[in-house]
Amino acid sequence: MRSATLPVAAALAVALLAACSSKPRDKAAGAGARATADGGAIDAAPRRADGTVALPPAPPVPATPPGLPPLPGDVAPTPAEVALGELLFHEPKLGADGTTACASCHDPARGLSGTEPHPATAAGRPSLRRAPALVNLAWATELGWDGRGAGLAGWLPSHARGQLDRTVDDIALKLGASPTYRAHLARASAGRSDRDTVAAALAAYVVTRFAGGSPWDAHEAGTAGAVGDDVVAGYQLFTGKALCGSCHPPPLYTDHDFHRLGLIASPDDGRGRVDPAQAGAFKTPGLRGAAARARFFHDGSAASLDAAIDWHLAGGRGQGADPSVIDPGLSPVTLTTSERAQLGAFVAALTAGAAPARPTLPSDLP
Repeated sequence: MRSATLPVAAALAVALLAACSSKPRDKAAGAGARATADGGAIDAAPRRADGTVALPPAPPVPATPPGLPPLPGDVAPTPAEVALGELLFHEPKLGADGTTACASCHDPARGLSGTEPHPATAAGRPSLRRAPALVNLAWATELGWDGRGAGLAGWLPSHARGQLDRTVDDIALKLGASPTYRAHLARASAGRSDRDTVAAALAAYVVTRFAGGSPWDAHEAGTAGAVGDDVVAGYQLFTGKALCGSCHPPPLYTDHDFHRLGLIASPDDGRGRVDPAQAGAFKTPGLRGAAARARFFHDGSAASLDAAIDWHLAGGRGQGADPSVIDPGLSPVTLTTSERAQLGAFVAALTAGAAPARPTLPSDLP
């Protein structure tokens, strides 16, 4: 985030956060707990004589991985903020239903993106759109598929209310019942209220979710054998004949702009909610980490990365779309079978390795 209290950019499609309904089932344990051989947990955060929790040192803020630009100068989260934000992001007890967390919808195993077209909120209502991938938001200036969010500090409170069915004040009050979370709040507060500390911590965690360090980045750094010749050929197609690079330019592989793709099966004004002249347009999502995602587009209508690529190559002509309303930059492209395979191989090479493990959550939150 941009200092933990200032607006932070976010991108792509992020609508920071549509915390939804696939409920995490992590085994709760004390903060900083370590797993036992049978999958239980040992509380590694001992209590002081006065009953307060002594936290272990917060891990360092994640480093920006290879391939990404330098962080903007005003993005300066602290280790304590990120550590608390990670717990809050995965904590299902913060949802009004007691089972919905941010990570329920922005699934770390799926590149922090959603797996359902219209996931349910904690209040049981369907969300308007699929949850976008919450990665590389430090370099974005507008949040959400339609870009309504100007920064995380302003977006988070309304998002928590809409998705978790709780206000940030409600969340801060609930956390006060947990000695472990109280210790985290005190460590991360920097003189702020608990409410502002909660918002800053969530923003700090989200803005440090980086997608970089991919096989393609290793190739560009000169690592021999990092990718095959098919990937190199795919890059040439991506930036040339296939016309992908016009909207997905490196290094973030998004132009942060809004485009009409001919997706009309799910009626939605998209950017038209902000600018009526751009009705039906949606933010270009970054392609870093795309191979880990389960669905694509704002309505989740593409169930695989291959399907999303083919939609673009066809010029968005499916679903009975009128070509006159499709972005003129989305022109039909014909590739040979081998070229199509090479293009897909390159896009897949923009995704790094396995997803990080979910944290062990405090056991003392009622």
